[in-house]
Amino acid sequence: MGAPFVIRIDHARVFDGERVLDDVSVLVDTGRVTAVTPTAQAAAGPAAATAAEVIDATGHTLLPGLIDGHTHVMGTLHNLRLALTFGVTTEVDLFSFPADLTGWLCDTAAHRDDLADLRSAGTVICATGGHPAATMPFLPSLDGPAAAGDQVRLRQKEGAHVVKMMLDDGCHHGAELPTLDSATAAAVADAARSAGLPSVAHVADVETVRTALDAGVDAVTHVPLEAPLPQEAVDRAVAEGRYFIPTLAMMEMSCGAPGGRDLAADERIAGHLPADALSALTGGTEGLCVTVPSPELDFANALETTRRLHASGVPLVAGTDANNAPGRACPVVHGAALHRELELLVTAGLSPVEALRAATATPARLFGLSDRGRIAPGLRADLVLVEGDATTDITATRAVRRVWRRGVSFDREAARAAWQSAAPPAPVAGSDPAGVATAVGGAELTAVGSTALAVAASRAAESGRPDRLFQDPVAVQVAVAAGGALAAWSGPRGELLRRAMGDYFALRTRFFDDWLHEAVTAGCRQVVVLAAGLDARAFRLDWPAPVRVFEIDRADVLTFKDKIITGRVPLSGSERIPVTCDLRDDWPGALRERGFDPGLPTAWLVEGIMVYLTEEEGDGLLARLGALSAPASRIAVEYGSRAMFRTDNTRTALDATAESDTLHTLAALWRNESTTDPLARLAAHGWTATTREPADLAAEHGRPTPPAFDPRQPGTARITLLSGRRHTSPGPG
Repeated sequence: MGAPFVIRIDHARVFDGERVLDDVSVLVDTGRVTAVTPTAQAAAGPAAATAAEVIDATGHTLLPGLIDGHTHVMGTLHNLRLALTFGVTTEVDLFSFPADLTGWLCDTAAHRDDLADLRSAGTVICATGGHPAATMPFLPSLDGPAAAGDQVRLRQKEGAHVVKMMLDDGCHHGAELPTLDSATAAAVADAARSAGLPSVAHVADVETVRTALDAGVDAVTHVPLEAPLPQEAVDRAVAEGRYFIPTLAMMEMSCGAPGGRDLAADERIAGHLPADALSALTGGTEGLCVTVPSPELDFANALETTRRLHASGVPLVAGTDANNAPGRACPVVHGAALHRELELLVTAGLSPVEALRAATATPARLFGLSDRGRIAPGLRADLVLVEGDATTDITATRAVRRVWRRGVSFDREAARAAWQSAAPPAPVAGSDPAGVATAVGGAELTAVGSTALAVAASRAAESGRPDRLFQDPVAVQVAVAAGGALAAWSGPRGELLRRAMGDYFALRTRFFDDWLHEAVTAGCRQVVVLAAGLDARAFRLDWPAPVRVFEIDRADVLTFKDKIITGRVPLSGSERIPVTCDLRDDWPGALRERGFDPGLPTAWLVEGIMVYLTEEEGDGLLARLGALSAPASRIAVEYGSRAMFRTDNTRTALDATAESDTLHTLAALWRNESTTDPLARLAAHGWTATTREPADLAAEHGRPTPPAFDPRQPGTARITLLSGRRHTSPGPG
């Protein structure tokens, strides 16, 4: 990446977003195109002499920066850099959550020329209990048209550039889900129009296309696979001025058609893919529109619909639905997939020039990007130089030679070198001995490690509430990236556990958040999170002072977590130090090796640990912890035991559910048999502590008491949260 300066590109064949110009010179000054003239004329003009760089583009085609009209950035800047590598200078993200993470991504991309620019719909608008809220219950949702305006206004307040609604009953995912009805969809589209935002509807089949057209949306994304769109619907789309984003690259992969994976055999593409993206392209199966294959779903139907739309004059936008990311093996890969999309548009009947228009001027018009999508004086110098004539051979777009964003040259070779020097990806998925599926894109979570997903899912759900007790954008990203692994906790198998726990995980999180703030305010400058799991406090807490956060956990958990977190959100005034170690091994030694100072006051967070340890193991943990604790250190502990699973209510629930239910998994994992008073137990290890009960926390925050811990109900369990201070000197370390 370098500073913008005056450049002159001579002897280029230029596609300016609408038409083809031969032997043209394009002059760029301070990030803008200032002149597009015949080369002979430009070379003789006075401005030509000011160029700091002159590029001979003989035999090349100069294109406007490509726009991918349907992507999912998945919370990571990595994808925006990957997109730019392949000449995609703008991505339109059609679902990103939560709002603050989306805002950070858009703002960061707006100020950095080594990333594709980003426009986003933010949170999708979907039916209560529908797709994707059924598996992401933390999402806001609609159950009728009355609140549609409020939803759109909230999206606008959050900074959305487009409104995306979901019209999908889950049929391609083996589910029967509610979806937005015509009246609600129309109310959303009307509210978006009033807000000055374009509206896009995700559709799943012919009937949902009709619903989208009835609603009056500006654009429909995806095309049906079970049958071609009837001509009467096509004619209606033409008459009403609707756009379509076919996402053929996604539809092809979702049907199992092999063509898209052939990108991996093209060195022009494969040679610039990082290892994780290449692995996803060649063998990944995540993030597809179809997860339950059916013989009636035929990619030929998608091509025929696209042919009919184009032949009738419906404006088409090139969009891929790319949603791969480190730790997520989706074969529709950012940047690279758009070149396959262009090829498929040509297969469906567009000329190469018309396909290029679908990735430049047309999406710019749909999404209101008036400063890009064309090469003309006054517009942004988002440019791509490809070898060959892309106006006659669409695959020539793959031979990217130079990319500029706002006149700044992007160093593709440096990006490739960095990716090639990175470690190769681990296998795509794994499973643990307890049978808890853990398809986490490379890290094999053990049964205990996978319980961290339940906490992440609950924190993600809390982040989506208007009355949230905290906001955890990383938990949302973890929940998304976990894919099928989360089913054990958020799907039907976890329903009993969710009902029993209620808001407990959110209340517990807030309790420990407040305690950490107090501990750091009191002078603790070291925080140690034991068995940290997928905890994101190092990132999301507003620390009152600089602090070093040590996260101790097993390699499987930290590896998965690092793939999700790295490069996605900034640290918030802390230094995060992962410590790879099992708590039954020499974790004090590992902690010291990572720079922990036992002479300094430390805040010890022991959240969700003691239940997995026997009484002897728990006492050993507290003894080691005490030996490392300087005076003025603090501790916070969650204390529970296997007695929870011996209550009448729990035994009845277990007897009535299948062995595969998540509650059975927890019952097998919890090992603490202790009946010792928790205050006495901490006192024996040198701590003076106080307790809080879940019912008290619920009352404090205006939440229902978690059913599993309601003292008013007979046969419920007891769990205690404690916080304390060191009252003895540390023992020998």
